[in-house]
Amino acid sequence: MTGAGFCSRLDWSVRRAAALIAVISAPVSGQGAISGVVLDSLGTPLSGAQITLASSSSRAISDGAGEFRLVGIPTGSLELQVRRLGYRPISQPLNIQQGANPRLEIRLAALPLQLPSVEVRRRPEAYDSRLAGFNARKERKVGHFVTREKLDRMSSARFVDALRDVPGVQFRPIRGGGTTLALRGSRCPPLVFIDGFPAGAGVMDLEMIDLSGVEGVEIYSGVATVPPEFMSARGTHGCGVIAVWSRPTRPRNQRIGSAGDLDLEKLLATRQVYSADQVDEPAKLRQGSAEPVYPDSLWRAGVPGRVVAEFILDAEGRIEPGSLRIVAATHPYFASAVQTALGDAVFRSASVGGKAVRQIVQLPFDFTAQPRLSPPSPGI
Repeated sequence: MTGAGFCSRLDWSVRRAAALIAVISAPVSGQGAISGVVLDSLGTPLSGAQITLASSSSRAISDGAGEFRLVGIPTGSLELQVRRLGYRPISQPLNIQQGANPRLEIRLAALPLQLPSVEVRRRPEAYDSRLAGFNARKERKVGHFVTREKLDRMSSARFVDALRDVPGVQFRPIRGGGTTLALRGSRCPPLVFIDGFPAGAGVMDLEMIDLSGVEGVEIYSGVATVPPEFMSARGTHGCGVIAVWSRPTRPRNQRIGSAGDLDLEKLLATRQVYSADQVDEPAKLRQGSAEPVYPDSLWRAGVPGRVVAEFILDAEGRIEPGSLRIVAATHPYFASAVQTALGDAVFRSASVGGKAVRQIVQLPFDFTAQPRLSPPSPGI
């Protein structure tokens, strides 16, 4: 997004701020309540927004879908206040009638404190021609497939855990330690391929496979579904096949994790961290150091998206572990791609009076979809 485009959109949002709440009331019985959703100026749900009523103890925080609910609402004239770090706060008068249950749509305009948006146009590329066959077979939907997208969402780092929801999988311990499996009740282990080549004779310990280096897995439970390229001349594919496809292992510059219960407002108030408007030189992302890969399924479907990430940069320009929060995301796959890319991000730290300081950063990512792609032909 260009600076001019951002400013014009921000100006429009500011001028329209008072008109961006639509209240629809429906008579209901019982205690009054106000529910609704908080969005940014582009319509993306915002998490972590604080919704309060003036002169009242009612308070709510918007969830990951931007949804909130206030209960125990009195009747009469009230003032609704909505604020979120990095966005222009708004205050809106409401007149609550007896038995009303308003649902609100609230839009907040971003303050000019965010870093410039990162444009994501990069297609998820096969690291080499080996994955062309994997993608072609996945399109034909024969067998079971585990993609990198699923692996990125897993909380476990064990390879066997990536196969637990495959129908008919039975895990078996190996004498001396390790794990193998059987497919659909077979008495023998499946034939394992690594990057198109048989892993070798004997039972393979699947715990030895490094999940971080896996790009995709395909599983075929019986002879009838095994593709010709995975058939063994000795018939050892009769107990099924597991084909593992690797990805280049890139060194991660830093370990980051999702934010816990950080009170950013308190950190700002006590000057333990700074916002972009409080520093002499704000933090800056080194160009090309945080490049999310467009999620394969969303790229192929031509789905665009947007993510806003929030985190604390330390005085050395590194994302502080445990400080990352996804403020807004149009799809979980986009959020996952951004979280992965931020592990390799390099920043110039913020400074005050020539001294490096911690800064709260909001970094938007815009995923620009390409025209919908036709499925590859089986012969690819």
